[in-house]
Amino acid sequence: MRKKNLGTILLVILILAVAGAVIGYRMWNKPNRSVANEAGIAITAADLVTAYQADENAANAKFLDKAIEVSGTISAVDKSQDGKSTIMLSSDDPMTGVYCTLKIGADNLAVGTPVKVKGFCSGMLSDVRLRDAVIVK
Repeated sequence: MRKKNLGTILLVILILAVAGAVIGYRMWNKPNRSVANEAGIAITAADLVTAYQADENAANAKFLDKAIEVSGTISAVDKSQDGKSTIMLSSDDPMTGVYCTLKIGADNLAVGTPVKVKGFCSGMLSDVRLRDAVIVK
């Protein structure tokens, strides 16, 4: 009787290990999303900041992890801690804007230039954040 139970337990463990390995392999090799391949929700930087300031939960439901296409005026050009180019789009609130981490550097951007950026929304910390952003021409 004990050998039968031991065999069943070992079979269940083997099935769980194989299932875990298959799931791990599929997650590891999952293709990355590209913002260039997705249609973006069009909005201005001022309207995006206003939406987050009015109701962060509703704005997260609408924008979080979705591709959005934000138009606005560049108020700052910089580099992030890991060396990626970043731009800040100004809004009606002088303390808050849309912080965009660019996927590909853009050396020809200057403060005061109107621009349209498409990226994945990461929510709001002190600014609304876009990641993997690209300049839309």
